[in-house]
Amino acid sequence: MAERHMGQADTTRPVHVIVNPRSGYGGRTGALRDLCAALRRSGVNLVEYTTTAPRDATHYAGRIAPDARAVIVWGGDGTVNEVAGGLAGTDVPMLPCPAGTENLLAKQVHMPKQPDRIAQVFLAGQTVRCDLGTVNGRNFLMTLGIGFDGEVVRRVVAIRSATRTGHISHLTYFWPIWRTLWEHDFPAMRIAVDGREVFAGQCMAFVGNIPRYASGLRICCDARFDDGLFDLVIFPCAGRFAMLCHSARTFLRRHRNHPRTRYHRFRHLRIETPWPVPCQVDGDLGPNTPIEVSITDTPVRIIVPSDSHGVTP
Repeated sequence: MAERHMGQADTTRPVHVIVNPRSGYGGRTGALRDLCAALRRSGVNLVEYTTTAPRDATHYAGRIAPDARAVIVWGGDGTVNEVAGGLAGTDVPMLPCPAGTENLLAKQVHMPKQPDRIAQVFLAGQTVRCDLGTVNGRNFLMTLGIGFDGEVVRRVVAIRSATRTGHISHLTYFWPIWRTLWEHDFPAMRIAVDGREVFAGQCMAFVGNIPRYASGLRICCDARFDDGLFDLVIFPCAGRFAMLCHSARTFLRRHRNHPRTRYHRFRHLRIETPWPVPCQVDGDLGPNTPIEVSITDTPVRIIVPSDSHGVTP
């Protein structure tokens, strides 16, 4: 539900552009310059800030929130997650730009790629409420994968640490996915939703605040980011063949009502495993199990196109 039109905002306050230069394909510096130029031509008072380390975006967003009109996030899903943590519970909205690898939230709200059109969304768009959660105390905004996905991201992080490469592309994930496909041991999980155990056994588990997942998959296909609930999908899975079957059904959008799929909605989730299992949170490496996922009472506000129905698939 829309809360206000951006034209109603206090135009005397500065708009901060938080830039992650390591996001996606080199940060699309030319497009960023065009966006800033278009906004300045429209009289927007811009302050640009470039992040230098993990969590930097959260600290900066929290520091400038009392005086900011809005925050434009030029980065990937991890940067959007960090900024959301700094702005949660405030009236300062953020605009997620598609400047990373997957850009899940930007795509979900139909944010255009062209700089001049992004500027128009900022000037004429609307703000909407977006739920925010935590996983073991860490911010969670879009997607979370436990098991296979977490192992893939762990391998990506290990490769980046060893090679000191900067930007991540889809190709970066090819070798980690291939290795994980052949080497992953699907862990047994005990999963409790709102205090009630709903599954015990080998599986893959996914949590979504939006339906969109990596590579265009819609795993948590009924998820809405403004309904006060998160969606959980459990794929019982003991090996590669079962995983590939689940993947095919998900690709064809036939997994939701399949008897092998478990689908739940919740406010609090706990997952335990016999040994520590990694998870990915909004595209970044998250904590190992056991994990607890909860929805918070401090939503974040996002700027979307005025004709966007971002809560729909």
